Amino acid sequence: MRPSTALLRLLTVPSHAAGLRADRFLLAQVSIPPPLLFKLLRKRAITQVLPEGQSQRLQGSDRVQAGMQIHIPSDLVTSSTEKSPDQSQHRQSFAAQRLPMLFENDALAVLQKPQGLACQGGTNVKYSIDDMLGDLSPDYRLVHRLDRDTTGALVVAKSRLAAAALTAAFRDRAVSKRYIALLQGVPEETHGTISRPLLNTGTMTTVISATDDERRAQMAKPAVTKYRVLRSGALGNKEVSIVELDILTGRKHQIRAHCAQALGCPVFGDHKYSSAEPTSDSMYLHLFEISVPVTVKAPFPASWAPVFKKLNVPLKCN
Repeated sequence: MRPSTALLRLLTVPSHAAGLRADRFLLAQVSIPPPLLFKLLRKRAITQVLPEGQSQRLQGSDRVQAGMQIHIPSDLVTSSTEKSPDQSQHRQSFAAQRLPMLFENDALAVLQKPQGLACQGGTNVKYSIDDMLGDLSPDYRLVHRLDRDTTGALVVAKSRLAAAALTAAFRDRAVSKRYIALLQGVPEETHGTISRPLLNTGTMTTVISATDDERRAQMAKPAVTKYRVLRSGALGNKEVSIVELDILTGRKHQIRAHCAQALGCPVFGDHKYSSAEPTSDSMYLHLFEISVPVTVKAPFPASWAPVFKKLNVPLKCN
């Protein structure tokens, strides 16, 4: 059942938001989780008001235009000065980090992503890089993602045209990415290619083997990861290795699943894909170099310094 007009508020789209997806625009205006917003859109609890006064269904993928009027349940509207204390605290904390700008031109920027900061909203995410970009400019948008605990180079488009071009480049594998990871253990071969399909179940990604049933094999997607061992040694009583990785496909958790399940060497500090007792609060996976097509290198986190020192590896970009 649709809310009565007495329970609705009218939002007017400002000129600076013109061209945004409706769901992206609305997420900046309301204080509810994205899944609930999407549900309200599906159930037509949020509608566009036509010039004649009639209501028309608004879909998340629709593009809003300057002056467009949108009816939304009044208890969902949050002005920019009415953010919850939690969200305000996260915004201030985020702003204090001031993500380093590694490269910038008229079309794109490459940021240095720290550990523990999610690229997009989700469960237990109060403020994300996507939120920050929306605060900076309605035209800024992510064109790829890194896991919350993965560090390194993150590319942001500065216009819709640039976003379309960069998204196509990532989709067509025209962007070169080099990762550096610290692994638990040492791969048997010093270099190689892992070509094993991956099945993502929502929370985990699993390498598909020849013994898996046909249904799971059909649902899996091809995944290819190249690796090269750069250095190996010991941390305490544990054997570890520093490995360079290049992914030729872009599956969720691809490196983490391939290293843990195909190589038998999980990423150090990856509690999701390792059964070992946690010995670190950091996950040692870093997007070290990206070419878009300009090549940008991201410095390693300072927290990696003790590990690199013990393995006699300089903490610098090469």
